Amino acid sequence: MNNKEHKLGLPFEYQQMPEYFDAHNISDQTAAKNALIERLLKSQNVKTVLDMTCGTGSQVFYLAARGYEVIGSDFSPALIEQAQSKAKKMNRDITFIDGDMRNVKVGKFDAVITIFNAIGHLTKADFETALQNIRANLQDGGVYIFDIFNLQAITDDVIDDFKMDIQNVVRGVHIRNIQHSEIDRENGFLISHDHYTISKENSEPEIHKNSFSLQIYTAKELQAMLGRNGFEVVGQYDMNGNDFVADKSLNILTVAKKKSG
Repeated sequence: MNNKEHKLGLPFEYQQMPEYFDAHNISDQTAAKNALIERLLKSQNVKTVLDMTCGTGSQVFYLAARGYEVIGSDFSPALIEQAQSKAKKMNRDITFIDGDMRNVKVGKFDAVITIFNAIGHLTKADFETALQNIRANLQDGGVYIFDIFNLQAITDDVIDDFKMDIQNVVRGVHIRNIQHSEIDRENGFLISHDHYTISKENSEPEIHKNSFSLQIYTAKELQAMLGRNGFEVVGQYDMNGNDFVADKSLNILTVAKKKSG
């Protein structure tokens, strides 16, 4: 495989079906992951947070409810609209902004977060651009917290375990997503193939197919990229909060501090 064969893309529900985004992306594990992120923020004495890839606001609402001053941004206007609608229903005064993590300028925060493999939708060059922009939105000594799949630990057996068959009902619409993945180790691509069946009452089922690639990394790759873009790695963890193990942890949750100067 080579870089020309796979374009980085977005999951189908992000692009064509934003109304079903939460059904696919919010799970029983979401609260535990949010709690871990909050614990890391607290350990760095963070008070203000910019979530640059907020989606419909999972982390934003979680952190706001715990006393953090949070702003959410995302480059999907449809997802921002959903987040704003949620805030209105909850009677919460939270700011959500339509913006791209590579160039959005919001202010100076104690922390920036981009969670749930968000950086994987960027090329390596675009991630470096985003790192410079993230740095510009941080206070001196501020921290950047993000996660991504760990290339070193994704074996063929893990790829087989990644197979999914998920069924949800959203406002009376039955959604089934069957997904399988493959790995391009040379270029660091995790390629996923989705087959959606959407069944609405009194209608023929709709079939949608979509493939997209995530750019994934080893921990050492991330350390090097962060270092040359003005960050120092404070810690790397598994997504369950345990210490990161290079050949075992499927995710790399990184805490990086903005260097002065």
